[in-house]
Amino acid sequence: MRVALLSNDVIPGMGVPVAAPGMRVWGLAAGLRASGHEVTILVDQRIAERAWRGRPRAAPPATPRGAVLLPPVGVSEWVRVHQVGALVVTNSNAIAALGDLGSCRLVYDFFAPKVLELAEQPDLGTLQERIERLSAAKIAGLQRSDAVIVNGAKKMPYVRGWLERAGRSDLPLAVVNMALPLVEPRPVSDGRTHAIVSGYLQPWSRIGPWFSALRPFLHDGSMVLHVLLGTHWGQSVDVRLPKDLRDALSDGVALRHEPMRFEDFRSLMSRCHLNVDVFERNPERELAMVTRTVTALSCGVPTVHVPFTEVSPLIEKYDAGWLVEEDDRAGLRRAFEEALDPSLLAAKRDGARRLGAEVIDPATAVAPLSAFLEEWAGA
Repeated sequence: MRVALLSNDVIPGMGVPVAAPGMRVWGLAAGLRASGHEVTILVDQRIAERAWRGRPRAAPPATPRGAVLLPPVGVSEWVRVHQVGALVVTNSNAIAALGDLGSCRLVYDFFAPKVLELAEQPDLGTLQERIERLSAAKIAGLQRSDAVIVNGAKKMPYVRGWLERAGRSDLPLAVVNMALPLVEPRPVSDGRTHAIVSGYLQPWSRIGPWFSALRPFLHDGSMVLHVLLGTHWGQSVDVRLPKDLRDALSDGVALRHEPMRFEDFRSLMSRCHLNVDVFERNPERELAMVTRTVTALSCGVPTVHVPFTEVSPLIEKYDAGWLVEEDDRAGLRRAFEEALDPSLLAAKRDGARRLGAEVIDPATAVAPLSAFLEEWAGA
């Protein structure tokens, strides 16, 4: 089937750092192409230009092969002209602008619990009004959809609740986990364990107090910590690093990396031995298919993670890391001590690679969506 995916963020290959929504669309496209579908990624032109703001303007934003830049109001005409059979839209951001899609089917990608994200932001003055607007957009999007895919099985009851509110409990529904092409791990061999903490600083994902458990291993030279934590180009809320991490960067105890292209980031990730993704518990994190951890696992890098997210049972099933509560300092210290054991670390790395091959690899992860499309193509 000829398929279009509408991204509400920039995607890998555009020459700028990317975030979870763009990576989601990129991974879905890779999986659908592996299944034989003809796929185009539609990137909101305004968003691409905003992401490039402040960069050298000798050239326009890069457009990767298989992608097109256009505003959401141009999507309906584009899909009709190109006879697209299905359009996949991530969350509800652009659905109101789509217009008449003709015979093109609409798939709603329930990627992230956006209302729960919004509820964790500190602007209480307009919070209820913003939640009501987002809820109305979500319901309107679900009401015009032909199928729904969900990023992680744990979100299914949450999604079914939204379908009931929209009066669309009958919609075809399938779990399509976060998909990313795999990268072979090639960890540094200098006798030290290289750990990495990465991603965007977000109001709904607050870093837990794990650094105090890690600090002794940095000071005795047995571990190296790479820190790549920045603010997304579209984020208006100021979120700061915890003071102990800021101090470690200032003192040179931890190594700072600036946000980089996704290709370069995954190359850095693949050279590390251990990913650290430990944060405070809240309702949004309970339902998060945490992209930064999925990215680490796609590079064969085991992770220290909390036990309550969408990714946690996968880490446990494949023995792909350590699950520790965010405030369990003794448990965190034990995890970091065990990560110094080369044989144990190698076993965890094997688990991460198996998890990647059986869960994250696009051809596998996107198979339920491909099944919807094949059913429609044969109808």
